[in-house]
Formats: sequence, C-alpha cells, structure tokens
Amino acid sequence: MQTKFYFFSGKGGVGKTSMAASSAVYFASQDKKTLIITTDPASNLADVFEQKIGHKITLINGAANLFAMELNPDVATAEYKERTLSPLRDLIPVESFKVLEEQLNSPCTAEMAAFDRFTDFLQKPEYDVVIFDTAPTGHTLRLLELPVEWSGVIEKAAKEEGGGQTCIGPAAALAESKAKFDRAIAAMRDTSRTTFIFVLRPEVTPIYEAERSIAELLKLKITSQELIINGIYPQSACDNPFMLARFAKQQKFLELIKNKFTVPITLMELEPNEIKGKNLLLQIGRKLHTQAKKLSNYEPLTIEAKRGKLATNDFPKIDKKIRPMLIPQNAKRRTIFFAGKGGVGKTSVAAATALWTAEQGYKTLLLTTDPASHLSQIFEQDVSGQPTLINGENNLWAARIDAEKATEEYKEKILAEARKKYDKQRVLAIEEELNSPCTEEMATFEKFIDFATRKDFEVLVFDTAPTGHTLRLLELPVDWSKQIEIKTFTSTGETEVDKITKSRFKEVIDMMQDINQTTFSFVMYPESTPIEEAARAMEELLTIGVPTSLVVANFILPESIITNNYLKQRKAMEKKYLAEMDRRFTAPAVQLPLLVDDLIGKEKLKEAGYMLYGK
Repeated sequence: MQTKFYFFSGKGGVGKTSMAASSAVYFASQDKKTLIITTDPASNLADVFEQKIGHKITLINGAANLFAMELNPDVATAEYKERTLSPLRDLIPVESFKVLEEQLNSPCTAEMAAFDRFTDFLQKPEYDVVIFDTAPTGHTLRLLELPVEWSGVIEKAAKEEGGGQTCIGPAAALAESKAKFDRAIAAMRDTSRTTFIFVLRPEVTPIYEAERSIAELLKLKITSQELIINGIYPQSACDNPFMLARFAKQQKFLELIKNKFTVPITLMELEPNEIKGKNLLLQIGRKLHTQAKKLSNYEPLTIEAKRGKLATNDFPKIDKKIRPMLIPQNAKRRTIFFAGKGGVGKTSVAAATALWTAEQGYKTLLLTTDPASHLSQIFEQDVSGQPTLINGENNLWAARIDAEKATEEYKEKILAEARKKYDKQRVLAIEEELNSPCTEEMATFEKFIDFATRKDFEVLVFDTAPTGHTLRLLELPVDWSKQIEIKTFTSTGETEVDKITKSRFKEVIDMMQDINQTTFSFVMYPESTPIEEAARAMEELLTIGVPTSLVVANFILPESIITNNYLKQRKAMEKKYLAEMDRRFTAPAVQLPLLVDDLIGKEKLKEAGYMLYGK
C-alpha cells in the first residue's frame, strides 16, 4: 500500500495543529501506522500531545501506531552541514575546507536544511499515513516551492559547459539531491497519494488567505485540496445579542465560502474547552472524519441580529506606566515589535497601536514582515513596499516587505557592485549564484535592516510573522555579526563592506537591546499554546539580550455576554489562563476584548487603540 500524505495549512491560529493531531490520532486508531511531523519552527505539537517530542521520531504514549516529530531548524541545519562537510574533510586542502565551512555558516543554509529534511519525509514507505502540520501559510508555500525551484536551478547549471555551479556546490555533485526533489514534487502532485487541507475560520482574512494559497498551489500543479472551516459557534451558545451578532456574521461568511470555493469543505464547531490530550484528540478526530457536516449539504442561516457598537466611549485614561513604552524617550526613536503565535491578532493590535501613537503627534511607520500580511485589507487601501500615507492621517505611514521586489533590488545591488570590481566571467558566476532560492531570505533580511535603521520616523511599529520566523529574523543580525568576526580571523581580514555591514548590524542589535528605544511585545489569547509559545520565545530573546516589555491579552470575553454553560466553560478556561499569563510574564499587560466586528477600517482600529491604551 502506498503512503498517504496529508498537509494541514492555513493562517496562524485557525486550529491547524489541532486538526492535524486529531487526524493523526484517528488514523492511528484505524490500525494505520501514522507519523505526524511539524515543520513550524514554533511548534505546539508537544503541548497538544502533552508529552516531549523534539527533533526525533517519537512514539506517542499509549498509541501503538502513532509517531511524531518536531522539525528543529537549528538541529536540521547542523545535521545538513555535517552531511555536506564530512565526506570532504580529508579530501580537500585545509584552506579550501575553511572557505566551504564559512559558506555553510550563511543563514541561507538553514532554509536549505529545513526543506532538505522536509523532502526526506515525503519518502517514508514504512508509514501508512504521514501528516505534515505546517507553519502558517506564507512560509509553507515557500517551503513547497523550494523543491521545484532547486530542481530547476540544478538542471540549468548541469547543462552549462563543464558542469555548472550553484551556490551550494557543483551541479554534478547535486544529481542525487535533484532526484530526491523530483520525487518529492511527484508525490505532492499525485492526487491519489497527497491531500492539502486548508484550515480556516469564517472570517475575512483567513478566507482571503485560503483563496490565495489554493491559487499558488495550482501554479505548482498541486490540485488535491480540501477546506476545514473551524471555530464555528454552536447556535445553542448564541443566546444573547452579542453572540447572536457574531453567529450571524459567521453564517454570512459560510455562504460566501460556499459560493467561492469548489473543493470539499468540512464544518467544525468551536469546542467549549481547549483541544489537548490523546482522548479529546481522538473524539475530535472521529467528529472530523466520520460525523462532521459538509458545507455542500448545509444551508447557512440568515439571521437578522441587532448590531451593537464596537465599543463604548467609556475608554480608560492613558496609563502612565504604559505610555513611555509607546512613544520616544530622550529624543530616541521608539521601535515597537508585536510578536506571537499566528492568529492571535498581531496585525490588528499593531495597526491599532500605530494609529494611537500617530494620534499622539508622532510620525509613525507601521511595517509588516509577515509574507501573509493583510495590512491592505484592514486599512482598506493599498500598502506597498514603500511607506504609504494612510488616507486621512497626517502622521501614519504603512509599508510591507515585498519579498519578490526586495529580491530583485538585492540582486541588482550585488551585481552593480560586482560589475565595478570583477571581469565578465566572474560577474556571470555571481549572477548564477544569485539565482539560488536562498537569495529571497537574504533580501528580506536586508530590507528589515534598512527599515530598522531609518531615521525619518519617530515611531516604528513592526507587525511580525508568526513566532518562529520572527525569532529567526531578529537573531540574524547577531548571527551575521558573529560571522563577520569569524571571517576576520580566518581570512584576509575585514573588508570595507564588512565594516559597514557590521556597523549597521550593531546599530540594530543595540536598538533591540535598549528598552529606552525598543518595546518588545507579545500578543496572545488566553489558551495554553499561545502562552507556551510566547514564553519560549521570551526566553530565546533573552539569550540575545532582548527583554519583553509588554504583553497584550486579546479576544477576552466580556462578562456581560456569559449567559449559558458553553460560555461559562470558555470563561472559566480564560480566567485560568489569564492567571497563568500573569504568573509567567513580569511585563505589564493590557487587554483587548472580543468584539462583535472584525477590526477592519481605520475608525474601528482607533477605538481598539483607545481600549488598549486609553484616551
């Protein structure tokens, strides 16, 4: 029997891990030898299964057929380096080996290592089922594109006279890798073996992201796709005007989804409790695969619910302890980072914060580093790679790091410098190296440094990608600064370009480590996985000297709507985790309640800012 592959993807916070883990437990209960592997660098798989897993295939306690693994990018990178270097250690001169070792210390190697390991798991015939619990959509699409891109790069280089070069070695030496990538591509495109399942909630941005992702997969000729609509409120729990309004809105989105998508769609209700532990996962798995409604057989309800205001005008006064964390101190620019698990509301909180600081009279730039960002949707205007003034505002600009455009600019910059220094043949070789898929990460990082060192704004607010990718971005200046120091000792010394680069990195590192310049904030909702993820990230940031200054608790249930047992169960869970947040994080905390409407449009975002920080 051929191995079946299932990919669970979607916007952060929609329940990918819960649906993937529930499916894994269900398939294992059907006597299928099942492996679930997470490619998310900020994995919560261990939290869901309530046991340690890590970077090795681990038997899940009490489940004879179920195995799991959390792909650790750092360990995968170390393994990849060792696999690449060990055959050459005694075969090439010491100086040549040092040069190769230095090349592999490039941050690009981490991307290469992660996807190389990922393709290994698409060739696991000893399992009946392999489930991939993936990183949020933007990064997952990148991972899926890489085998296609690298196969093309190797093939093109191999056709060159004398056997061409790629940035990771000669094409002839990569024939085996190309064969592996081609097998991975074939497996992903085989509709009898592989299914891509997008998990989404009935909300604006997850629908937009699912639509975009399905189109991107079709470009890769991956056609076997399904949707799970998760987090639907049970009608019985919506017995007050607030919940009825939210239920009515969800039903309208279900109608929209039914008309928009032609793939199979399964409906899953929001559970009253957190989905954790093997027994509850099995219950959810059975619901998902044997009992859940299909949208094709369901007629969304038309409910006229009385709509309340987003908020009252009874906003708190501005908190004197919080205010200094949001505005410049001692004539230094203020940089505010918002990080956290996907789906916790980082973009909305970042946008509300940027509007708030702009209203205080500070020239503010809101920048997103998330490849799946929806700033354009929430501001209802185009947000490009260059700072764009928000309509009707005098002090607020927004921009996004456009990876594709950043890559083009980065390539042109490197080639312009190369043309001044080298002959035509060397320039062609550099151009070939720049066609590597790794170049995109380098270009994105360079753009982040550009924005982080700008002096023309008084407040800079970063809406970051989900936690694992944000940590990587923030750690890169430190990693690269160390790399330049290593290079100084192992080669001819520090070049002028190295000195300029190191100076820029030092400026960013000093800025991030200075609480008088930078506020690092974690956004989370009161459940176990966002809290655990933020706590781990907080510890990791401390290792590079970056403290956490602010905590935002989002989607807090208003006391006035707790009118039935379902909502009482949700509120009891929430109170338990708010106490947990208070215990785990020493930084000051602010709260944003669950609101009737999505935070779309400037006026709603402004009110959210007042609710967070006062008026």
